[in-house]
Amino acid sequence: MPIVNDETIAGLPPPVQRSLRRSDVLGKQVPTRVTVRQKGEILLRDRWLPFTAVEGYNVSSPGFEWKAVVKLAGLPLARADDSLSDRRGRMHVRLLGMFTVVDEVGPEMDQGALMRWLNETMWFPHVWATDVISWKPVDDATALGAVTVGNLRVEAAFCFDSEGRLIDFRGDRYRIGETGPELVRWATPITGHDRFDGIEVPTFGSALWALGEQDLEYIRVQITDIRYT
Repeated sequence: MPIVNDETIAGLPPPVQRSLRRSDVLGKQVPTRVTVRQKGEILLRDRWLPFTAVEGYNVSSPGFEWKAVVKLAGLPLARADDSLSDRRGRMHVRLLGMFTVVDEVGPEMDQGALMRWLNETMWFPHVWATDVISWKPVDDATALGAVTVGNLRVEAAFCFDSEGRLIDFRGDRYRIGETGPELVRWATPITGHDRFDGIEVPTFGSALWALGEQDLEYIRVQITDIRYT
């Protein structure tokens, strides 16, 4: 994998360049695999429940597998697997580790999974300096990033503060609702940053759906460890 340097970031939009310099990825090799450990809360039937998760990413060919355990009263309630593999997205949830309550696949899941991968490149920003991501400038605080896999392309706005920290991500993603899949504005506002292996990345944030006049926040995440290989 290539080394991120002044030459590889020269053509990127100014806020992306500023963010990469701040994060200290210059001089470092783009990883092949990334492993992220998380903890947080997820909204299930109007109740916030704690979860822990491990997520592994492919970098050069977009892919991931997220394995989470949701607990109730300290005991495992559900196991959730969300993935993007061979261009296909899937969400599989088992209650008590045995009973399948969700098993979603299809074009909308493919789109949603690829949008999730694009969003979570925030944890391995090295890839922003490669041809895996294409960029369009918007202004001094925003750039549009896009990724294409086969015939599927997703694009979203990366929003930065004046010092180069990523503070939000906004794009249209399919949500599986009561009446079926619907393309909805999706955002992941960020509230904290920290360093892992010398790289500054977002470590606190949430995800929400913009549903008309009301936003539905459904997950809150803290990053506890990141490993680059």
